[in-house]
Amino acid sequence: MRYLQSRLGGAVCLAVAASLLVGAPGASARPSVNGPSATAAKRVPVLGSKSFAGPPGVGWGTYEPREIFNGGDPSGMVTAITWTGWGSPTATGYGKSFIFKPGGGYYPGAVKVELRASVLGHCTAAGPLAYEHLAVREPSRPGGPLGKWSSWSGAKTLCHFGF
Repeated sequence: MRYLQSRLGGAVCLAVAASLLVGAPGASARPSVNGPSATAAKRVPVLGSKSFAGPPGVGWGTYEPREIFNGGDPSGMVTAITWTGWGSPTATGYGKSFIFKPGGGYYPGAVKVELRASVLGHCTAAGPLAYEHLAVREPSRPGGPLGKWSSWSGAKTLCHFGF
């Protein structure tokens, strides 16, 4: 709530909170910003497990994350993600990330990257439906074509901490 207050101001924050609690007129059945309801949690997938990247991780174990971060260097972060096909066997995301320069360091500014979440399952027996695999492709230079698909951070699964 503090995040909403700082970003939106008190009056707007209350209006947003009220609409999330009671539902805005004409609102769809789409899950709230806090994720799907308990009854929908079994049917609506999340991206891996919350424990995938440990405490510094962002976006893991959440519905259609707009940002993911491993907690390491800038290449382990994707922001402004928009997803298509979420809930289908394969979901595709488009976002911005940072890429390495050939001589070391990073190119200035973020580049477009493509994500592919797949392998629907459950990270734990009682856990929600989850995409267990994430692949990414990025250009080798800013403005260049997207390269080959590779596993996110070399991980075999998004279900547990560690790579």
